[in-house]
Amino acid sequence: MILLILVSILQIFFMLYMALQWSIGEKTKSIEQDYSSVIPKECSYHYKKFSIEDIDTKEINRNITKLKIDHIYFIHGTFVGDDPFDILSFLERAFPSLAGNIIDKLRAQIKTGNNLFARELGNFHPNLIKRLKEICPKETRFENFTWSSSNHHIARLRGSLNLMKSIHMNTSQDERILLYGHSHAGQLFTLLSQLLSKSIVSSQLKEILLKNDISNEELEGLIASCKKRKFDFVTLGTPVRYTWNNKSFSNSTLLHFINHRGSTPMGGGLTSSISTKNGDYIQQWAVAGSDSKSPVKEDQKLNEELDLILGIGRDSTMLRRNIKFRKRLHKYGEHILVDFGDNSRVPNSFLTVFGHGIYTKKDPMLWIIHQSLRKIK
Repeated sequence: MILLILVSILQIFFMLYMALQWSIGEKTKSIEQDYSSVIPKECSYHYKKFSIEDIDTKEINRNITKLKIDHIYFIHGTFVGDDPFDILSFLERAFPSLAGNIIDKLRAQIKTGNNLFARELGNFHPNLIKRLKEICPKETRFENFTWSSSNHHIARLRGSLNLMKSIHMNTSQDERILLYGHSHAGQLFTLLSQLLSKSIVSSQLKEILLKNDISNEELEGLIASCKKRKFDFVTLGTPVRYTWNNKSFSNSTLLHFINHRGSTPMGGGLTSSISTKNGDYIQQWAVAGSDSKSPVKEDQKLNEELDLILGIGRDSTMLRRNIKFRKRLHKYGEHILVDFGDNSRVPNSFLTVFGHGIYTKKDPMLWIIHQSLRKIK
């Protein structure tokens, strides 16, 4: 308990440290991402309005059976995982004797605390899984996947690696797996698409992972295992960051649900964010340049290398420039721009996490599942 309290205090300290780092900024060598193309040629989009009356739980059940979906994964986004500020990673390296059971217990307690604090706001609460077990066919299996949720490249790459491990352990060959990812969990999907490809980016990402995180034999085994499954992906408010490799999942469905209000597929201005007038502001703000600085020196170096592969991680000047484009649409996939009705005439930005927390609430999530199953082929 004392150690958990100390970790909580350290998390508050690192939150303040991150805010200071964002305000100061730091120049790094990296690939600059182009946000000027507001509507990419390869993507599609259309508008929808959320309504509880549209949810048909019986149709959800029928479509899961019809599509032969065996396994459904839910992957949370940033800051609601089991090591959101890299405190445990820092302690693990500083005090190797803590590694193992102690760190694992702390991870579980931190995630439990985040579930209690965030509930359904930007977080896949265990109660959602309980409800889905009542709705879906009995043979359907669910995974509420947890990763560190720290806000930088190497944390997401490790998250994608651990997702591959989970898929290998918990699913079987030829299974059809449907994955829902909130916020930067969508980047885990993109990294998976790169790791399973034969691209130069794949080779570069593997080289990073092979330094400390996994052996080549195990990594290639995981890749081979994942290639024997069929995947469909649904992202919820995922910011436009990493480049999707379309060749890895040419027969898969890729859907992007985005909380949006307005007649054009662009985000809103800063002043309108107070009442979430135009929908999800975090989705348009958490672009290249918005990453945090890890307190772990080894990870800082890895993030610098990943800047050259995945694009700018942390750069306040570049972030200010990129935000101005108010970019909503990814290069690949079908976009469903949904008015979830969470806007207000009075300030509500903190209650809604600037329109970013609505997706994972029970009714909107059931609606998203219902709508996405209609679109999957």
